[in-house]
Amino acid sequence: MRRIYHRFPLRCDLNFDIEQPFTDVVKKVVEMNHMHVTNRVGEDLIRLDFQVSVADSKTKMIPVENIPGLLDNLTEAADFMLTLNETILTGDRRIPRSETAYYLRVNESGMMSECFVSKEGTKGNNDAYDIKKLLLGAF
Repeated sequence: MRRIYHRFPLRCDLNFDIEQPFTDVVKKVVEMNHMHVTNRVGEDLIRLDFQVSVADSKTKMIPVENIPGLLDNLTEAADFMLTLNETILTGDRRIPRSETAYYLRVNESGMMSECFVSKEGTKGNNDAYDIKKLLLGAF
């Protein structure tokens, strides 16, 4: 079953291929849900939290944990929304920094997967290339 979002942007920021089967790429994207990484940006320690949603009924995005058996019936194409929350970690508290949303479309192309990434809005310090690095780093 294809999960396509009708409001997916017509123009994408980045298009790249992953030399992995569609099911493996989708599985890695779903596994990113509620994952976090930390990085140093200048003097600040930044925590980056991921939330993953998937298209449902072509009209809305719902969290992947709300769809039991999602990986069992996905074929051909899937649209995801990746929300990245940045938080500055200090010794005594956490300071919210920004929230960035990306649309990600994964298309099946034989034994490869085509990925299209588009950033929603202009907020945040990340870009589509950072999403590519995260996905490729998962393999």
